[in-house]
Amino acid sequence: MNNLMQYKGLSKDEVYLISRAEFENQKFIKRDFVLKLFNDKKKADNLLYNLKKKGRLLQIEKGKYFIIPIKAPNQLWTPNEFITAKNWIGNTPYYIGYFTMYNYWGFTEQIPQTIYILNAQKSRTKTIGNVNFKAVKIDNKKYYGIESIKIEDETINISNKERTLVDLVYSYPGSFENMKKILTENITKVDLEKFINYLIKFPLKAVLKRAGYILESFGYKTVQIEKLKNNLGNKKTFIVFNPENQSRKGKLNNDWRLIINE
Repeated sequence: MNNLMQYKGLSKDEVYLISRAEFENQKFIKRDFVLKLFNDKKKADNLLYNLKKKGRLLQIEKGKYFIIPIKAPNQLWTPNEFITAKNWIGNTPYYIGYFTMYNYWGFTEQIPQTIYILNAQKSRTKTIGNVNFKAVKIDNKKYYGIESIKIEDETINISNKERTLVDLVYSYPGSFENMKKILTENITKVDLEKFINYLIKFPLKAVLKRAGYILESFGYKTVQIEKLKNNLGNKKTFIVFNPENQSRKGKLNNDWRLIINE
């Protein structure tokens, strides 16, 4: 009787599709999966449309769906945000980062309102369920410092702690002053050598210069800091220290090739 109640309102084919997917541990399906089951394009499209309308499928993109578990009361269910991000972005290399990871690694207490997915192919936004997702296209040279975690048997790519701190210097939450505070408070909580190497590898030298100057100003006079100074690049261009201040007036720091415009 309980099983009948769970399948109430579903056709025989709809029940077969959902039960077959659950039997194969398929929490996420594509249109191709349905075509293989029924070998009829029109029937497959109608099934997907009707199950979505009945609240049994959550569409994340054309031809991509999460199956809402039969046991979910009144279809009140949402998938894990990181798993959704992975399936939405598809086969392109990606990692979850930026503001999402600032909170994940404890650099900020602010709960992110958007899941950021850095990837090699597309930039766009989408709301799935009640969650906002933002795909940010990045240069292949920025694709490093990534680790994998397991969520519900899914492998998810995220920026590791040191790479997240580099991203924070580049795309910081709140003000420039806030970024400086976060960096100096958390530098002892990461692998310093790895962080330094990641700064050197980052294609924008402005990030290296600002981070290096901040750390040295707070007393970090180490071999690693000297390593940063030796990797400023060949250009003799001076940049402003605080990008929020448009003024180029300030003391010149030749070591870091910065205009200290504070």
